Amino acid sequence: MPHTGETMDEYLDVPGTIRIFDERGQVVQTDHVNLYPMPSDDPEDPLNWSKARKWIFLSCVIWYQFVVNLQAAVLYAIYTPLSEEKGLTLDQLNAGTGYLYLFIGIAAIITQPLSLGYGKRPVYIISTFACALLNIWTVYIPSNSQWIGSRLLLGFFLSPAYTLIQVSIADVFFVHERSLPMSIYALAIYAGGCMGPVLSGQVYDAIGWKPIIWLSTGLTVSTTFVLIFFMEESSYIRRNKVDASVHVVTMAQEADPSRQAEAAGYLEDPNKNIKMDTVEAGVYDVNLNNTQSEGQADRKYPLNTAWHGPQFWKFSKPHPQARAIVVKTIFQCVMAFRLPAVLWSGIVLGSFQAFYNFVSALSSGILAEEPYNMSSSAVGLTFLSSLIAAIPVAFFGGPIADWYGLRCAKRNHGISEAEHKLHLWIVCVILTPVGLLMMGLGPYYEAHWIIFVLGCGIINFVGTFGTLLAINYIFDCFHEIHPDDPNSPASAAQDAAPYLLTSILICMVFSFALSYAITPWCFEWGLKNFGISSAIISTFIEASAIIMLIWGKQMRRSGQSYYRKVVNW
Repeated sequence: MPHTGETMDEYLDVPGTIRIFDERGQVVQTDHVNLYPMPSDDPEDPLNWSKARKWIFLSCVIWYQFVVNLQAAVLYAIYTPLSEEKGLTLDQLNAGTGYLYLFIGIAAIITQPLSLGYGKRPVYIISTFACALLNIWTVYIPSNSQWIGSRLLLGFFLSPAYTLIQVSIADVFFVHERSLPMSIYALAIYAGGCMGPVLSGQVYDAIGWKPIIWLSTGLTVSTTFVLIFFMEESSYIRRNKVDASVHVVTMAQEADPSRQAEAAGYLEDPNKNIKMDTVEAGVYDVNLNNTQSEGQADRKYPLNTAWHGPQFWKFSKPHPQARAIVVKTIFQCVMAFRLPAVLWSGIVLGSFQAFYNFVSALSSGILAEEPYNMSSSAVGLTFLSSLIAAIPVAFFGGPIADWYGLRCAKRNHGISEAEHKLHLWIVCVILTPVGLLMMGLGPYYEAHWIIFVLGCGIINFVGTFGTLLAINYIFDCFHEIHPDDPNSPASAAQDAAPYLLTSILICMVFSFALSYAITPWCFEWGLKNFGISSAIISTFIEASAIIMLIWGKQMRRSGQSYYRKVVNW
């Protein structure tokens, strides 16, 4: 609640602080939910696409996410035989993985602005095809220098998978529709990373390591053609907007044929409320109030437009201010380094990425050697523990965090703070060191292999949940801040979530620093020392959330004027 001498308006005038309930605990809204972002009156506006058309697009980006992550992780289970075949040490192979993630973060500051200025579809297609070509290079790599070079280039072209998909989902789905697509996206990240080693281990034991490269390359090339034929461009310059709100339809209304007959799918009279056909979606009845001029009153706008079929020849035109968008996005990313919330989220995200890299780097080196002596296929199957651990978080982590946030808001006189959900961070503080201790001490004392595998699963569980909380936190802190001119290049740059790009760059640099040392840290210093020291380091990193819980709002308040200047530059 407001401090002494502070009005309620001043208390609420901080990004990330909003009133959800009134003093009686009632939700502060009517029975209508405002559509955000506001759709235009153009039937080809991605927000006006039909449900089927939106899900075709979502299927394309999710499949892209799965395939490129699978390709990036496909060699993890065979690092030991690959080391023998290529003459590269495990230290060199793991260092290459560190460089890959480093360049994912660096390249995002380049590929993300390019996608905003010149179209997301070509960026996806070029990314997929380039990944396929770089995968072929792996077969012919003769030295460590070429191995590092291939990982750097692969990281560059993989970067859209880590930053662009969230923005693409936001292009097509309203805020109230995004929970399920985002959950599927989160699952695809870990599914690709886990299924790569599972499949490669089976293929290696059957027919060797080179077929792994050719099969994954074939999958990536086929994905390129899927994107060419089925993916549409989601970038859209939205000018003529309509006032829109959504009313939840009751079961009785859904079953009423007369109600369904009202959903015509066309906006015939712009000056009165008309029904938009979302009965197809099954849950919404949308009222639109158009704000266009009288001269356009006789026009009909077919909303919820269906998919037009494959249009592989159709590429988007560059944004009229493409160069300015690229420059301003890069500028905003650089200037966001000054924001404490961005720095904190980047460091904790980097720790989770590094710990996931530990799982990838250590599995083959530990489980394929004494006392476990697992085959490559068995090592690959152990990655299923990481996938299984990620599934419940992907589907239930978001709803649980939202439920807890609402509960905290009720206790706080109806006011929600961005830091409320960070109370759940205690899960990360407790479980992260536990998982790392199991990964280090289990093999050191030659305990059953299930100890190491369960430790890997715990690390992936915590990483998925912590990533969700950290990204939600920085979105809550900065997504409400927009440039004064909504049609300026700076506005388009803000749509790219530059604070997230900066956070991911910090994440990948921090991950690289930890991953670069993993082989000497674990195999030269010893598994026992690795387990204990990594648990201590992780405890300090994850416990840093206390800083945000205590001083987070003060930092948001002091940083908002600075960030407003940045986005209005």
